[in-house]
Amino acid sequence: MLRPEGLPPVQYEVTPLQGGFDQITSAYNLAPGALRDCINFACRSQGGYYRIPGYERIDGQPAPSSASFLPIDVTMNPGEPLPPIGSVGNFGNVTGVVCYVDPFGEYIAVTKTTITFSTFTPGVIDIGGGTIGQATGIHTQLTIKDSAVVKSYAANIYRADIEPVPGSGPIRGVLYFKDTVFGFRDNDTATAGEVYKSTAAGWVKVDLGYKVAFTNLQANIDEGDTLTQGAVTATVERWVITNGDIVSGINIGYFVLSTLAGGNFAAGAATVNGVAVTLSGAETAITLLPGGKYNFSIGNFSGYYDNERVYGADGVNDAFEFNGTVFVPIPVAMVAKPSYALVHSNHLFLAVESSLVHSALGNPYNFEVVNGAGEIGTGGKITGLLVLPGNQGTAALEVTSRSSTWVLYGTSAQDWKFVNYNVGVGALDRTLQNLFDAFSADDHGLTMMKQSLNYGNFDAARLTYNIQRFIKSLVGQLACSALSRSNSQYRVYYANGFGIYTTVTPQGVVGHGVVLFPDPVICAFDGEDSSGESVHLFGTTSGYVMHNDAGTSFDGREINAYLNTNINTAKSPRIRKRFRRCVLELQGEAYVEMDVGYAFEWASERILPHLFENAPMSFAALPFWDSFIWDNFFWDGRSNDTVSVELNGTGENLQLMIVLDSDYIEQFTIPSAIFHYTQRRGNR
Repeated sequence: MLRPEGLPPVQYEVTPLQGGFDQITSAYNLAPGALRDCINFACRSQGGYYRIPGYERIDGQPAPSSASFLPIDVTMNPGEPLPPIGSVGNFGNVTGVVCYVDPFGEYIAVTKTTITFSTFTPGVIDIGGGTIGQATGIHTQLTIKDSAVVKSYAANIYRADIEPVPGSGPIRGVLYFKDTVFGFRDNDTATAGEVYKSTAAGWVKVDLGYKVAFTNLQANIDEGDTLTQGAVTATVERWVITNGDIVSGINIGYFVLSTLAGGNFAAGAATVNGVAVTLSGAETAITLLPGGKYNFSIGNFSGYYDNERVYGADGVNDAFEFNGTVFVPIPVAMVAKPSYALVHSNHLFLAVESSLVHSALGNPYNFEVVNGAGEIGTGGKITGLLVLPGNQGTAALEVTSRSSTWVLYGTSAQDWKFVNYNVGVGALDRTLQNLFDAFSADDHGLTMMKQSLNYGNFDAARLTYNIQRFIKSLVGQLACSALSRSNSQYRVYYANGFGIYTTVTPQGVVGHGVVLFPDPVICAFDGEDSSGESVHLFGTTSGYVMHNDAGTSFDGREINAYLNTNINTAKSPRIRKRFRRCVLELQGEAYVEMDVGYAFEWASERILPHLFENAPMSFAALPFWDSFIWDNFFWDGRSNDTVSVELNGTGENLQLMIVLDSDYIEQFTIPSAIFHYTQRRGNR
């Protein structure tokens, strides 16, 4: 359309949405695409903000997010209502569970069936042995939104099958190892700790086996050999020598046993496939005391590529080795129990209060000094251990207390060098992570420890100076940390449900996002499945193990999300502008529906009265909520496209807010916004 001569032209301002959450920087010094507030949005490493995925409970049964459904047109018999959600029956040739009922009565959706669109045959509807209607055909008029909504209902059917880890109290630890989830929780009476593993039928308790002490084992034996004493037999899963050696035949150790048969062992002579040994007494069941907070380290002390094992500690029990089946206690002759275990430089390191204890080289079971084991005192209670990138050809181990950081250089007791790296800067419990550099958190914020050529070989940098007010509001509540390598994120979680997702690359901090979970994260584990896909797990106070970054909801509850940008002056501060349109770039693979709000002049009340359309969620303290003009739009999930929002007003600057509240919308990214405007006069 032609514009009358003399009117200012329409101009276009491309605004990259990047920079993340920033509470401190002056508005005029902060990029217009940065955020002044956000919940459940985080930064992409390549730019843009994404509404985070959800999380869902897990126990080995089919995941809620994997649910499928079949929409079926129905005609009910006179007087018969539509079958309610959860009804199990036959629908034509389909046997399944009703997951959704059309409010207009035209169709239902059935899940937990192997019948597909192409194999469906019409027929009667039979619920509990009675015919109540006819399944007449596949319902083919679903919109993209309908499909997303119905799938969320199907997910809830699957979700109802998944149970918490049996027991009582919170999850003490969660582990992913060889495509299996393991949950550690106290038993029903809180008198012992137990370990459960995920299976296709749900959680199954892991039998920890038995332990029996021995002396003077006369030769090497193999795992899987049979221990025999008279009529009593058992399978030797592990044999551990804690003192002495096998060559002399003078030694002390213990067997870890399974498949005990024929009674109980007793003190006296026995054999293992013909090799003589003296048992010190009867076997005892391996048990765990309740309580503690588990941490894990995966390592391999053998030359075989598929012989990785898990090493762990919890501050209450002995350290242990675990391969998913065999549980091996690793006692250390100290009063306190280790709180951290870490495999480093072919040693097993344990943190026991202020002492750093390590095993013999290549032997995680042996802590004899004569064999190369040792102890290093730190002077502060250890809050974390982390393997660092090497220094000038040697290995490095970070050791922290709440207020100090040390680095252990070297490869064995022959060349250890323990250096006090930073007095006054430490880390809180369970916050050390290694992405490409070392990351940690304390009451003052998040820190990156970067390898350098400077003296000491590492430089420390505080990452969260620009969200310091938010950090201070959470002092004393930090629970644990995690990583997302695919998103290049260091994540910290707090006991009140909040979390910080810091996206960072080797070039620097991309930005911070804030998350808020209705199930606070109390412990976490990040791993990979056999196909190389990342698996992020966390434990809850209610006993569920959650699969993070999965599904479209917070375990069936809506994801409340919003972002509020910094002001945008279109590079002309103090100049009033007539804003006309905002074009948002979207990336994703599914249906999106959101509310978009905007405000002028710092959301000033001096600007003309604003219209307000009810947004789908209500927060107690949304900034400038009543000063924003709202519009609603949807997007059908093309991989990369734009949507346009009409703007109508004049001001020096404009702020943008995006809000959505849903349990059926998948993650999506907003990389940029284009603003259409014409310049007016300067502000007086």
